[in-house]
Amino acid sequence: MKYKITTLSNLSLCIVLFASIFSGATVNSPSTKAIAQIAQAQETKEDKLAKAGEATIGMFDALIAGEFEQARGYLSPSIKEYTTAAQIEQQWQKILDNMGAFVEYKKIRPTTVFDDYTVLVSARFESIITDFAVTLDSERQITSVDFLWIGNIQENAENFVDALADGNYATARSLFAPKLKENFLPEDLEQGWQEVLAEAGSFKGRSESKRVESSGSDLVLVNLEFERENRSLMIIFNPLKQIVGVDFPEEEE
Repeated sequence: MKYKITTLSNLSLCIVLFASIFSGATVNSPSTKAIAQIAQAQETKEDKLAKAGEATIGMFDALIAGEFEQARGYLSPSIKEYTTAAQIEQQWQKILDNMGAFVEYKKIRPTTVFDDYTVLVSARFESIITDFAVTLDSERQITSVDFLWIGNIQENAENFVDALADGNYATARSLFAPKLKENFLPEDLEQGWQEVLAEAGSFKGRSESKRVESSGSDLVLVNLEFERENRSLMIIFNPLKQIVGVDFPEEEE
């Protein structure tokens, strides 16, 4: 009987201790949350932009050092899911092939051109000084990098199709203008491309692109061959050679 009483006493003590711990956690949790909310509220717009600038430079420093997995760590989860370190390395190498080796940063300016978390980076490469616009979300994670330099729209159109065909949806999205990127994540491109494949059959290849004369717009048509039919993909570009529209135009009978 004494053993049972001792056991019950120990059990009661455990319950009391557990209740005390649980009660303490319940009391402290709102306090901690409140402190975090106050700290976040006190963070000024300048503080947020400064942190966005730090994240941007962190990513570029990682690229320059060849640490592509580290660079990937600065991406937002929705972009990171569709982006490998190897793909980042491939895109960075394309930049170096076009512009030469990186030399130095010329200017780093957090701005509100597109939204509260955009950083403009001016950088000198061996053959050119160029600008990048880096957009970040509310957690200061990178959602897009726009290369503000004049390219070849036919090559960009072909690269877009090739990226879709290879399943590199983040790479395809990187060719979009900033406003279009706001509406389409890599997963949206994947869904759209899979719908095309479901209708037209497996993708067989593309022919050379063709620039089309149109008032006020730069258009490129790319002929695509699928298992069951051929389609022409129309890609619309802005003056910065970024994609602002993609469509399969209906052929006139």
